[in-house]
Amino acid sequence: MPRNPAQTAVVTVSLPVPMAKQIERSRKAAHRTRSEVVREALRYYFNAQPDIEDAGRQAYLNAKAGKGLSPAFETVEEGQHWIAEQRRLARRKR
Repeated sequence: MPRNPAQTAVVTVSLPVPMAKQIERSRKAAHRTRSEVVREALRYYFNAQPDIEDAGRQAYLNAKAGKGLSPAFETVEEGQHWIAEQRRLARRKR
């Protein structure tokens, strides 16, 4: 894939040395660039993962419908209030 500044972004990452060496071995064996090897690995990763955004949205909807382990909250403060209330209730039961 040729590098076109209008269609690409440069991303800098830090890798453990053994992983960087593995990328070098793989790219040399396949006669490919480092970018090609990393792009292919990321494509594989993204295709193997469930759509996280959809999963999060579904979990939220389930919780709102009372199907989750705990309710969904519109704000962090609502969640914190719910946690505090659950702690108070648990202390009363002791």
